[in-house]
Amino acid sequence: MFITFSDDTPASKKIPWANTFMIIVNVTIAYLTIGHDDFMDVLNRFGFIPARHLNWTVFTGMFLHSSWTQLVANMSFLFFFGKGVENEWGRKRYFLTYFLCALAGEAAHRIFHPDSTFALIGASRVVTGMGVVYLLHYPWGKMKWIFSFFGVPLLEIPSRTLLVMGLWGVVQAMMAFIPWGELPKLFPFLARFSGTLFTTHPTAGTAWDAHLGAVVVAFVLFACFSGFKGLKKKKKKRK
Repeated sequence: MFITFSDDTPASKKIPWANTFMIIVNVTIAYLTIGHDDFMDVLNRFGFIPARHLNWTVFTGMFLHSSWTQLVANMSFLFFFGKGVENEWGRKRYFLTYFLCALAGEAAHRIFHPDSTFALIGASRVVTGMGVVYLLHYPWGKMKWIFSFFGVPLLEIPSRTLLVMGLWGVVQAMMAFIPWGELPKLFPFLARFSGTLFTTHPTAGTAWDAHLGAVVVAFVLFACFSGFKGLKKKKKKRK
């Protein structure tokens, strides 16, 4: 059983080339790293570790993922939130938003955990920032929850952007508090997927402070590029 979304915003009518490119980059890097014997070396070399001096890892860490579960969750929501941002602001501002949200997340994480030796990785802080921008543009955008079985739609439930953003928060809470690395011990048949499907490597996990940094940047960028007055005008038009 799979849960996907479809939306009914102007963004759904266009091909989001920049967003698609970033998803391909993330998936490609995951394919080349997840489950490999040297993955811990990759984390230590390319993951953002606050205790170290600033270097290229401020850019490389955002593209690393510790498991396929983490990757699929991040890319699924990036697909919907990211194309809305690209549609509203264009490709250049999309890339600017992508990297500023990631860098702001790393900055916030370093402020709160300056001595941490755990690598901060993943695109979740980027997705959070994109989600906030998408939510500000389409707070009550029409969406559908599509329950399908191997591509065959079984049930469609009408929804709104705000509810989908809430689901993103629930997914992040699950990634943070469910002991995924312990599941193979409870369910031995999952042991064969350990290290690829589930996160078993020591990382910073779901860093809430990094997400907070991305949220702040998202609001600032929205105020600069769209302005809250524009949001009010949209509400008046709908009325």
